Amino acid sequence: MTDQRTYLEVKRTVDDRALNRRVLERFVEGLDARSSPVRIVEIGAGIGTMIARLAAWDCLPDEVAYRAVDRDAESVRYARERVPEWLEDAGYAVERLEDDRGGTTLLARSGGQRLEVTLEVADGFEIEDRADAVIASAVLDIVDLERAVPAIEALLEPDGLLYAPITFDGGTTFAPPDPADDRIERRYHHHMDAVRSAGGSRVGRELLWRLPDAGWSVLEAGGSDWVVRPRAEGARAGTETETEMEYPDGERSFLEGLLETIDGALAELETDERESGIGDLEPAERRRWLERRRNELESGELVFVAHNLDVLARPPE
Repeated sequence: MTDQRTYLEVKRTVDDRALNRRVLERFVEGLDARSSPVRIVEIGAGIGTMIARLAAWDCLPDEVAYRAVDRDAESVRYARERVPEWLEDAGYAVERLEDDRGGTTLLARSGGQRLEVTLEVADGFEIEDRADAVIASAVLDIVDLERAVPAIEALLEPDGLLYAPITFDGGTTFAPPDPADDRIERRYHHHMDAVRSAGGSRVGRELLWRLPDAGWSVLEAGGSDWVVRPRAEGARAGTETETEMEYPDGERSFLEGLLETIDGALAELETDERESGIGDLEPAERRRWLERRRNELESGELVFVAHNLDVLARPPE
């Protein structure tokens, strides 16, 4: 079974490729227009990969106070170990400060830039703060929007920015094709919509009308599809022409974790599907499909695509 922290770390490169550059550039322009220091709050920060990405890609203003919160204590503990290393890799000199309550603050400097990062265990929809920007990456599709949107509005300055990248929007595709693919996808999305406690399978597009209905302005939006595929990694031993296909940057672990998630969701649905009249996928067929996909993953043949949206919005005046 893939560890959650490992899954999140290898997902970093998948997200790197997926992020919509047009939406990101508009977000960076908005941050640059703010007065220093710019205060950013990230909700559901996980292990801190967004902090590392923005620093490495030179997306941050000269002076930033960055508050990263997540409900999972193990993810925050891992972030406290890894974020200093990632910031140093990005060219920052990092000083680590611990407070009496077990919190961690990182003071990172690079040239004329100063980045202060706090990493804490908290529910981002219950904290009190005022921020120039709120980041919710791969978050809004797994929470209750009726709770999340007002909470984010309460955090933001009146002309602040909500950056919500990698918001799932209704596409889970594998290749090579299999006769069970459509049924697998339909049930997996049904689990998101009807069984999981919050969120849904089409939240990306939902934001595009829910936010305006609540008085928000959607400034930019665009696709940010995950695409994970094997790459040629050189000649196989004993041959001159064949190449071995491998997944870059440990992304095999990402796909292993994803297959586990899908299998768990479908197994949970099996009784409910028969009761609701959509039970045309037998358990044996699910197991056959999963075994095939794992074999393809092992042999470097499996391709995965998921459709996401990145959204940048401003709260009501």
